[in-house]
Amino acid sequence: MADLTPFLDKLKSHLSIDAVVGEKVRLESKGNRMWGLCPFHAENTPSFTVSVDRGSYKCFGCGEFGDIISFVRETEGLEFFEAVRVLADQAGLDMPQQFSQQDSQKSALKVQAREALQIARRYYAELLAGPEGAGARKYLEDRKVPQESWAHFGLGWAPRNRQDLLGLLRQNDIDVEAAELAGLALRVEGTNEIKARFWERLMFPISDSGGRTLGFSGRYLPNSFAEGKKMGKYINSPEGPLFPKRRLLFGVDKLQTGLRNQPEAPIVICEGNLDVMQLHNIGQITSLAALGTAFTDDHSRILARYDRPVVLLFDPDTAGAKAAFSAGRILVAEGVDVRIGRLPDGCDPADMVANGDKSLLNQVISDSWDILKWRLDTWSNKSDLSQAAVKDKAAREMAEWITTTPSPVIAETWEREAASFLAISQDTLRRLYDPHKEAQSAMPATHTQHNNSLNNTEILQQNEREIIGTLLIDPSVYSFLRQELDVLKLSDPSTDSLLQWIRLQRDQGISYNLTSALAQFDNDEQHKWLDSLRHQTLTDPRLALERALSALPANTESHQVSNGKPMTFEDLARLSRKISVTPNDTPEQP
Repeated sequence: MADLTPFLDKLKSHLSIDAVVGEKVRLESKGNRMWGLCPFHAENTPSFTVSVDRGSYKCFGCGEFGDIISFVRETEGLEFFEAVRVLADQAGLDMPQQFSQQDSQKSALKVQAREALQIARRYYAELLAGPEGAGARKYLEDRKVPQESWAHFGLGWAPRNRQDLLGLLRQNDIDVEAAELAGLALRVEGTNEIKARFWERLMFPISDSGGRTLGFSGRYLPNSFAEGKKMGKYINSPEGPLFPKRRLLFGVDKLQTGLRNQPEAPIVICEGNLDVMQLHNIGQITSLAALGTAFTDDHSRILARYDRPVVLLFDPDTAGAKAAFSAGRILVAEGVDVRIGRLPDGCDPADMVANGDKSLLNQVISDSWDILKWRLDTWSNKSDLSQAAVKDKAAREMAEWITTTPSPVIAETWEREAASFLAISQDTLRRLYDPHKEAQSAMPATHTQHNNSLNNTEILQQNEREIIGTLLIDPSVYSFLRQELDVLKLSDPSTDSLLQWIRLQRDQGISYNLTSALAQFDNDEQHKWLDSLRHQTLTDPRLALERALSALPANTESHQVSNGKPMTFEDLARLSRKISVTPNDTPEQP
């Protein structure tokens, strides 16, 4: 693909960044900059600034930055080239022919898929209000979910006939492939038959933070066929480029408004969609739920951006305690203030609201426990801490929690509290871990400046991305270090796939650059990182690549040790291959 940089420069010359950003953010001039409330995180005092001269924006609160393309991409939930196309239309410019030929078919399919999701959302909502939705309406009424909440969250009903929705999509010129990409249709295994994925289920639209529908979560009704056949209580749209399930949270499209309206409220994480709806109905409008999946690192990174305490409000049973433990560890590692709301036995938030226990539920959230105190209390309730072996197990768990937090202040506080609770000295507890060793292992070996709060896995990922980023910013440097790069294997599958693609392009004699990588790799995580490379400059790409490669063995070893997989001698020898390129060397011919 030809270099699109000249076209992007032309696009920016036609569209002023203050005009593009001003469509979504109210900007006020102060000095040589413009300021407004950040659209990427909740705030009451403007920390989001736009520099017209530079054609860029930056938020000093959450760190988001970029140009007009980045802004449209992030606020509209689009991929890079989709954002370029939107802006080109605004500017009255024709897309370059090379891009149109390569990307138009794939892009058109995604546009259709997104349209299909909107059609399905309206269709399901109409069915919920009609005769076929009577059973679902009764279920919601029995659970005491008010009708205004149905509309607020866009609830709907998927019909029994699994061809009805597909027929409607065909009437709207939506291809079958687009319906499959949207997660609305599936093929019966071993046949060419196409059916709707969702049928006879209460439908919950799942949206991104900008309110765009990405997919659905469907719940069966009590005494339904699906329940009788022991199918999943909830089924979700399949993981895919339009529905990155491990990063989605039900209710996140309402979160920005909730945080602005309740500047002191914590973010509440519960287990079910109805729990979220009912919490909103009693004023807890910063409530969210994961989509029937374990809480992930991606969820944690999203929540860390908001700089609010997070209250885990999971069911008071063994499964709920395990889920809270797991989610809590992930959030603590991200530096989030994590608390536990202890629900009465046998209760969940939705039932408590239905039973009129609004005040008690609000009190549970306001009285939520620091997560370490919750773990200590759990140990005292389930075990006899006077027994040395039990106390040893509890102390080892506390040591794990202490070493998990990136905050030395929290670590010291927890150490003091845990030692006092377990009736042991802080020195004894400290012997179970080595905080100085932990601090050293978290320091990157690479010459590039890293955030010291990153864990070993994140440091390695950043190191590997430095290698790939340098190769995309200046493809010519590959030849200087071809011997090392030709045998290199990266640990992160997403980054390694980029390396394999670069090798394939070289093997086939096809030129590559950052633009062609953006066209080839279209999942959200890769796209956002690749897009960020457009704003980076390297004064000496070859030196940057040498340093990143030199740092890789130590960072790989730290990652493997921290994950219980020590490096073999062969691993270390392979990664430690000496880089012997000198300034007078000439690159190998590809």
